[in-house]
Amino acid sequence: MILDIHGKKVAFGMQWRTLTGSDAPAALAARVAKEVRATRIWHEESALHMGYLGPADAQVKLKDKLYSAAAALARIPQLSPNALFLFHLQAHGTHVGYLVCGIVKGRPRVGFDQVITDERELAALVVDFVSKCDGQFKLAGNAPEIQGLFPPDTRAVHVPFTLEQIAEGLGPHALLKKPSAITQRKQTIVLGVLAVLGIVGWQYSAQAYRAYQAKMHPPPPQKSPAELYAEDIASRASVPVALASTAAPRFMAWFTSAVPLQIGGWTLKTVACDRVVTPRTACTLVYEVKATTKGATNMTFLAALPDDLANPTFRNEDKEVVVQGGFDVGPETRLTALLVQPPKPMALRAGFGSTLQTLRPVAGKAVLGDAALFGVIPAGSIGVEHAYRTASWQLEGPMRNATEIVAFPRTVTLDKIAVTVDLDAQPALKQSKFMLALNGTAYAQD
Repeated sequence: MILDIHGKKVAFGMQWRTLTGSDAPAALAARVAKEVRATRIWHEESALHMGYLGPADAQVKLKDKLYSAAAALARIPQLSPNALFLFHLQAHGTHVGYLVCGIVKGRPRVGFDQVITDERELAALVVDFVSKCDGQFKLAGNAPEIQGLFPPDTRAVHVPFTLEQIAEGLGPHALLKKPSAITQRKQTIVLGVLAVLGIVGWQYSAQAYRAYQAKMHPPPPQKSPAELYAEDIASRASVPVALASTAAPRFMAWFTSAVPLQIGGWTLKTVACDRVVTPRTACTLVYEVKATTKGATNMTFLAALPDDLANPTFRNEDKEVVVQGGFDVGPETRLTALLVQPPKPMALRAGFGSTLQTLRPVAGKAVLGDAALFGVIPAGSIGVEHAYRTASWQLEGPMRNATEIVAFPRTVTLDKIAVTVDLDAQPALKQSKFMLALNGTAYAQD
């Protein structure tokens, strides 16, 4: 599709090819242009990729300059190096299609310069692009709702971008040109000369060409194990977490003020929060009908269900019902914040380990697991002096012990919460009507 944007002709939906072979890139591009009968192509002298118009656009007669949208987007600094440009094109409020340009490592990605009208095809293309750049890229354009198609671990940032901004970024680097016949003639002459020179001359030319390619496209510098480990930690540390010292009191406040022990004659049995994170954590609550309860039915439960508990599902022959709730944990906190000056593994064992030990007389379980390496070091531990360590911890016992968690260190997260309710239980040192089970992670650094 060729659009006129402020007087400039811009092509979307171009065909892109990766150039392979022992010839110079310009000769390879000219050969491809001849094969597909392209009248205009995009190629730079040393680039190992080229683009040409699709069959429909190739038939359009244009005297004006023609630019590649994908080539222009690849040179815009704020979108580099990975970006998915996705623009919902409409005419007078009517859907026309989606303009898509995928940029990976600063160049148009083959197969991702398209004009799509079918939304199912668009969804498949979006998911495929996420996998091509490991889920870390910029989503540019006017369709931020597409982020709903991304997998949960995608680290994409939306950048509003208009067609006018593409037009502003057009220049010689995005211009489509006629294929160079001179390049083809030069290649023919070179081949003839090589045939005359024979094997020795060919070997010399091949070596010279490889040296030229090495100069034009030097291999990326090898990263040290420490640099690779730092990148791995950075990707892992982008997830939201919840500090145990703040999440536990927030849960207790929600449980005591907003979670009814009985709803319409049904009694609370369990509460489970399987992934405690900021800013809000979802929990599953199970209510049951006791054998001795009279008059409690599904209707009585639904009639008394509070507004902040939702999605009731009856099960176990209508003897249990599951509902969804949740509580606010506080401002979003990412793991990166916890990895700033964490304690040494021995300091964690001595300090936090001792805190858990003091709770054992009143808890059924209070343990700190063994410390293990956090992240992946490509070549073992060589070259990484200060690796991160993690240790899981568990605390099980009466809910009244939760008040002690306020004193937990700032590098300790709360990952899971489970509450078992037995209103008939007789309180004791390690027993109560509300039994609490907590799981979390403690962080340290060598």
